[in-house]
Amino acid sequence: MAKMLVGFVGGDTRLDKFIEGFSHGVDLDISHAFLMLFGGTYESTGAKEAEDPYPGVWLHSPDKFRGDPHARFVIVDVPDRRAGEDKARALLGTLYGYTDCLETGLQEIFGVSIPDNALTIHCSETVTRILRAAGLDVLPDLEAGSVSPAHLYRTIMEDHNGREITL
Repeated sequence: MAKMLVGFVGGDTRLDKFIEGFSHGVDLDISHAFLMLFGGTYESTGAKEAEDPYPGVWLHSPDKFRGDPHARFVIVDVPDRRAGEDKARALLGTLYGYTDCLETGLQEIFGVSIPDNALTIHCSETVTRILRAAGLDVLPDLEAGSVSPAHLYRTIMEDHNGREITL
């Protein structure tokens, strides 16, 4: 079976702590999800980096989170890595989903699901869509936009035999 490397990171900013709080990730110190793909850090961010034309899905330095004490890297088996990579290529440049974060909050806090917005995408939604395209049946009862980084981490570790590694 093929493998994919999924990353999770938290932090000390007020935004990190807010995300960790509403998504039940405080105990995990997780507020962001990303993938290590195409020789770099593949992620959706709401604050653009200098080389990004706008906030969204971009490929960043492979060393972005290496050595970060808040970062975790998890290997997960996927049936069809190529299909996941094809999905990742298709999502490059997608605008960041600020309203998708609201969707995730509604799911996490109230258990309310609303229809997903296909035009924008946040971090854990990006990872969820790619893992699903790769054939991993991750949180199939939730819209991808309702998946928080902490929920995704717990599911990968508990239901999909994820294995943490050190980079």
